[in-house]
Amino acid sequence: MTGGRDRYDLYGLLAGNPYVNRPLDALSSASDRSLLLELGGFVELAVIQAAAERAAAREASAFFLITGKGNSGRTSLANHVMHLYRQACTRKPGYVLVTHCADQDEMTHDAYGLVRSTLLSLRNQMPAHGIQIPDDLRPAFAELSRDRNTQMNEYDLQDIARHIATAFSTRNAGFGIRYEGVPAKDLIMLATTVFETSAAVVVFTVDSYRHANAAQLTPADRQRFSRRGHLVVDLSTLTPDQIAALADARWNGASPTPFDPQGVRTTFGAQPYTIGQVLHYLEMMLDFRLSEYDGEEPWPQAKDLRIDGPYMQTKMWQRERWLGAVNV
Repeated sequence: MTGGRDRYDLYGLLAGNPYVNRPLDALSSASDRSLLLELGGFVELAVIQAAAERAAAREASAFFLITGKGNSGRTSLANHVMHLYRQACTRKPGYVLVTHCADQDEMTHDAYGLVRSTLLSLRNQMPAHGIQIPDDLRPAFAELSRDRNTQMNEYDLQDIARHIATAFSTRNAGFGIRYEGVPAKDLIMLATTVFETSAAVVVFTVDSYRHANAAQLTPADRQRFSRRGHLVVDLSTLTPDQIAALADARWNGASPTPFDPQGVRTTFGAQPYTIGQVLHYLEMMLDFRLSEYDGEEPWPQAKDLRIDGPYMQTKMWQRERWLGAVNV
């Protein structure tokens, strides 16, 4: 469908297909911050922002647990959470949030090893931000680096994390941590203890499927996390109304959006879809419509560029028949 991709200007699209599914990085991209949408209850950003601001005001750590299927937006929301915490701390002019992000392919069932790596990663980032490693921390870092077989007590690790936070604060900085696709709840339990006194933001994302590489959280686990003042956010599949709102809100070409709202609701109303699945289908349908259009008249004058319900249903059926459904 190269022809479709070369003709986005017919829709008034200056930066390509607006429905490309990718993790949003609110920490580094101002434009990405506007793309994370509440969609009438899909995510409640005001609740998350309030939790971040409460923690920042107390100079306390903030912990967030985000659950959902694959392609449900967990990574994008985790990045946005760290952005909101950083924003809450910017009452201090020049504040910098240093981040450590452990992605899903780095996850193991060794909770101690993951936290140990986090502490060493933060140590390695200190010189780049003009932060001197305190002399009283050097022996602890040496022990963490040298001996992988002997595990330090969790409260010794907490003391190291607290000293790191103190060193960061001397340069008007703090740190944020994202653990992506947590495979076992041991990591959640250990990390919340280790970073409890660090005035940091820590975000865990957990796959809601039941399998060996996803933390199996019981209702009691979730309640225990919440009772400690931490926030649990569940990302569900989208309703047809939320999908129609997404198609409209993501559109940044000539007005109006070519996707017929009622057609979107009907097409996506037969079964549940995650936000990532929806974006993939919308991206595909837009490209198909452009590749099949032979005219030169732009949207909205060109009615053949409209994407109505029957067209969407046909393209979705063809995609699933030829390639299978979009995986979560």
